[in-house]
Amino acid sequence: MRSLLLILLSVGLLWLRSSYGKFTSGTFVSGLGGTLTKVLDKNPYSWFKEFLSTVAIPNSQLFGNLVLWGELLSAVAITAGAVLMLINPHPNKFVSLVLIAGLTGGLLLNIVFWLGFGHTSPSTDSINLLMAVVQIIGIVFILKQL
Repeated sequence: MRSLLLILLSVGLLWLRSSYGKFTSGTFVSGLGGTLTKVLDKNPYSWFKEFLSTVAIPNSQLFGNLVLWGELLSAVAITAGAVLMLINPHPNKFVSLVLIAGLTGGLLLNIVFWLGFGHTSPSTDSINLLMAVVQIIGIVFILKQL
């Protein structure tokens, strides 16, 4: 359990780092539409291309804010949950649920990032799939503990 929590802590810190970069750049939300437009044509998933072109790009300000805050909230929930469970191996259910919520949010973000950008490079493909698998393992393991 301790080893998994240390891995989950590192996932939380990765989300925190990613979130920090988006907040401090000040251009993430305003630039998301342009970024999505650049990768749209080569996206291999026709249904996701349709989603990007008809929903995400026209509403890029909304989606940019959802990603920005989703990353931060997932990062805080995963990091805090993992630290609290490392300190107290038998936490109350609230701590477990916070960690599960953060992992679920991170998982959804990783799936969307993989669908949108996984085709752009092997590293983008790999890191999103790896984080998704780790988050699924964390969710399943913690659910079994409840």
